[in-house]
Amino acid sequence: MSGGHKIYKKILTVLFFIFWAAPALTKMTAYADQVRGYTWRVSVSNEMNDFASLARHINAQTESQPQEGLPQKGPYLSSVTQNSIIVSWRTVTPDSSFVQYGLTSEYGNEEKDPILKTAHSLTLMGLLPDTVYHYRVLFEGIQTPDYTFRTAVPSDTTFRFCVHGDTRTQPDSHLAVINTVAALDPYFNLHTGDLVENGYSESQWAVYFATICSSATCAQKIPFYYAIGNHEHESPLYYDYFYLPHNNPDSTESYYSFDYGNSHFISLDTEIPYGPSSDQYQWLRADLRDSHHKTFVFMHDHPYCAGAHDSNIGLRDTLSPLFEAYKVDMVFSGHSHFYQRNGPINGVTYIITAGGGAPLYAPAESSWTQYSEKCHHCVLFTIWSDSLKFRMVRTDGSVGDSLVCQAQEKPPAVCGDANGDGEINSVDVVYLISYLFRNGPAPDPLWVGDCNCDETINSSDVVCLIDYLFKGGPPPGC
Repeated sequence: MSGGHKIYKKILTVLFFIFWAAPALTKMTAYADQVRGYTWRVSVSNEMNDFASLARHINAQTESQPQEGLPQKGPYLSSVTQNSIIVSWRTVTPDSSFVQYGLTSEYGNEEKDPILKTAHSLTLMGLLPDTVYHYRVLFEGIQTPDYTFRTAVPSDTTFRFCVHGDTRTQPDSHLAVINTVAALDPYFNLHTGDLVENGYSESQWAVYFATICSSATCAQKIPFYYAIGNHEHESPLYYDYFYLPHNNPDSTESYYSFDYGNSHFISLDTEIPYGPSSDQYQWLRADLRDSHHKTFVFMHDHPYCAGAHDSNIGLRDTLSPLFEAYKVDMVFSGHSHFYQRNGPINGVTYIITAGGGAPLYAPAESSWTQYSEKCHHCVLFTIWSDSLKFRMVRTDGSVGDSLVCQAQEKPPAVCGDANGDGEINSVDVVYLISYLFRNGPAPDPLWVGDCNCDETINSSDVVCLIDYLFKGGPPPGC
């Protein structure tokens, strides 16, 4: 008998003893109940800066008039990388597409498309990382003012971004939030959905773009990323206007992910199926598995919420176990029109930022609620190599909630390497057995123990691992 088969026989003997000599230990606990997520080391900042200069800037801009010399909608930026960015705009009459750009307002480079159209979008490529560029759009015989944008930063560079949502029906309130975002000067902005009241209304989209591109100078210099909300109604207009990453199975902008600096960002669509059998769930699981960065999810509906629409329990039961198992750092959502921070819950902090302009709701409290406030606002994040700081900023420039978080490391993980030593061997079998039946430590991250990819960790994963190690079976398939 070979050495491998002798070891295999010994392990089967151990399994026989466990299953028949200790029947009390054979009771399996559901995967969701076994999640042992990591926790942030959290400290609340007592420093609530008054942001006096910021407030003066916002107040000066709130009464601003629409700019002259602009196309019907835009220009607006999206999908920025270290070497490229997309510039988009709309014209009243068909026209060619033409952008001049460069390191100064002398430009020196151009991108153009001679085809006549009213929907324009050009990708500027070959750019330098973490660099400020000047650009302008030429349309209908005139040109826009000079604008600037910044390309994405390398993984070792500090950066900042803003989050807000539910802009909808009150343009003046929305403009106050947009001016706040512009004054904070983030490298990009996340929107948690419900941009307009009715996604099929062209006139409402005209108001939205007038607010972010005409009344304020914001979308011309700050790339926006979106999560679709229930009020967009999955309208074709939403997908027509925006140019977002296409990396889901259907190559659509419904849900997607992107990297920026040392972080990974995931936009989900809570208006389409997200259950375990859905394409979105399977894509999300694979995307989370492959991410070794700080990870942020943004979507419209919320797994945890006290007040207004309250928690979406189906969303919590379905997606929160994934967020916990794969160590998502924070989940941003909209839907209930206030600010609220919940958790961390099994290692995940949930932030509702839905004070982007829609009529406000009154928040409530729960055992996991850390801070709530009824106000129009955005949230500013600063990301360092091992930590982050965020501030909820009201439209008068004052700061509400504020937090500093130290992140734990997320080393690359291998499916089946239950003890995290970089190898798959018999020690991992023993480790899984100890976890399942002897209250031993959990695999970290938890998903590496799901060797047969059935969304649970149980005895079948032990058998799968043994088959792979000693019987030539397929490798673990987390």
